[in-house]
Amino acid sequence: MKTTWKLAAIGGAAAAMLAGCSHTVTEREVVREQPIVQQRPATTVEHVTVIQPPPAPQEPMPPAPSTTGYSWVPGHYVWRDGNWSWDAGQWRLGAIPPMPQRMDETIPPPPIATARWVPGYWNFSDNHWLWVNGHWQY
Repeated sequence: MKTTWKLAAIGGAAAAMLAGCSHTVTEREVVREQPIVQQRPATTVEHVTVIQPPPAPQEPMPPAPSTTGYSWVPGHYVWRDGNWSWDAGQWRLGAIPPMPQRMDETIPPPPIATARWVPGYWNFSDNHWLWVNGHWQY
């Protein structure tokens, strides 16, 4: 019996020790709120220089030639040797269609930072209008 009591006493003491150790430990963490600072992404500023032709000068249409079958080709700017150059209006033999409307172009990225965009334009050649595409000049 003594052994049983000893085991019971040891078991009771062990249970009391375990009960004392099984308490819950609560850790506290201090959280301080700080403002969120969001940095703006770096913005790239792209400068594109577009060389527009000057406004067309007022050009009076001269009287038609005495013979019939001529058409008036209005004056217009063309890009020559790095500059806009005015081609004066003239009478041409045959039926000439009017100059078409300017075409919209998408400007591609410049090949180098110092490039200048020369927009497309209509050029009159061989009794018809030809579109000359815009291009980068550098």
